[in-house]
Amino acid sequence: MNTQQELEFAQKISNLLDQSTRELDAPIAAKLLEARKQALAHYDEKPAHAWVPAWATNTLGRITEPFSNHLGASVGLLALLLCLSGFIAWQNAGQQGSEIAELDQALLTDELPINAFLDKGFESWVRRP
Repeated sequence: MNTQQELEFAQKISNLLDQSTRELDAPIAAKLLEARKQALAHYDEKPAHAWVPAWATNTLGRITEPFSNHLGASVGLLALLLCLSGFIAWQNAGQQGSEIAELDQALLTDELPINAFLDKGFESWVRRP
């Protein structure tokens, strides 16, 4: 359903409800009105509690939820820690590649003949302390 169809459907429902309301008998309408008044008398409006940043409210600083004063700082600190850990991981990934490149460069610029690199025991010789 698109928006236009939803609006038309809502209008049809509204028209049917209005028509049914006009067709009610006076005693039934009075009973419904009394029941509505009683229900509203028992309704106790309580403010809904939500975690929102202080700058997003109209009362700026009058939020009564616990820890609300520290929520913005906590979110900022968490974002900073995530960025820092991502930067460190990125640096370490690049450093590992450069260490391999340095090792390759050292092996290739050494005075060993190419046959030494092709020897099957060469790898064990490189790992030897």
